[in-house]
Amino acid sequence: MTGLDPAIVAAIGRILAESDDFLLVGHKDADADSLGSVLAMADALERSGKRTYPWVPPPVPRLLRFLPGYPLVNQHLAPDHAVAMTFDAGSPSRFGELRERIERAPKLVVIDHHRSNGGFGDVALVDTQAPATGELLLRLLQALGLPIAHGAATNLYAALLTDTGGFRHDNTTARALRCGAELAELGADPAWIARMAYKSQPASTLRLHALVTAAARLDCDGRLVWGEVTPAVLEEAGAAMEETEGLIDILQSLDTFVIACLFKVTGPKATKVSVRTRVGVEAHELVAPFGGGGHARAAGADLAQPLEPARSLVLDACRRAIGQLAAAPQ
Repeated sequence: MTGLDPAIVAAIGRILAESDDFLLVGHKDADADSLGSVLAMADALERSGKRTYPWVPPPVPRLLRFLPGYPLVNQHLAPDHAVAMTFDAGSPSRFGELRERIERAPKLVVIDHHRSNGGFGDVALVDTQAPATGELLLRLLQALGLPIAHGAATNLYAALLTDTGGFRHDNTTARALRCGAELAELGADPAWIARMAYKSQPASTLRLHALVTAAARLDCDGRLVWGEVTPAVLEEAGAAMEETEGLIDILQSLDTFVIACLFKVTGPKATKVSVRTRVGVEAHELVAPFGGGGHARAAGADLAQPLEPARSLVLDACRRAIGQLAAAPQ
């Protein structure tokens, strides 16, 4: 079982056997890897006679409503004695208003693949080599002998597909491709999931992506590219913030890109930045000074500042990283 520590698997197995109620939590601004993993675990546990309470910090992204089990999210409060399990989050700060509820759970199980995971929870299954938390969860379910039905396979394939950027990112390894094949054999429909994830967007999303891409800025001879999503842009497009999903992938399609940033205004004094990098610049290290985290090629941070000062801080760090890369011995 690739990436699994037998002692950790056994510890999780004991917790699952000794408990009947489970609060399953994904991170805020939920993506398909986080929510898909939550729903896959819920399906496996429910089929094993357990009671589950799948939650993500609201709002639940409507773009993910194709995931089997989506209507069950955030519907029923978990009892205080429920074991908490979190998926695809590198720190407790990623759970927003649910953090306090998670931290007072009698047991906390963490399943994650972020390099920035500093370690939390009573039992943590963290594999930074996993292409997606969904892949890691597949291995765990297999190791524990839990059922993986069609719905769970679909959710896990969606997790894998989107976290590898449609099998285009650097984490598209042989391991990732084998996982995709396994999930297809378990009932996932790759073509349908790809269509729902990438080819079922409303017109407002098309307008939003066009506006942000047209206004994108280049620096450092095209090695640094960035775009911005402001309330004015959202209003012009008639779009919601969740429709920014995939925008960063357009920015990083530039042939000269080394660092791509997407800035999102989330409040009067709140700016979220998503960062993508090429080999030579570690994305999670780039955002660490701003309280962020993530992976080597994809990371993000929430800055408690308005757009202009937040953008200035991040872009200065990006320019320094590109300068250091240029100065490094070849």
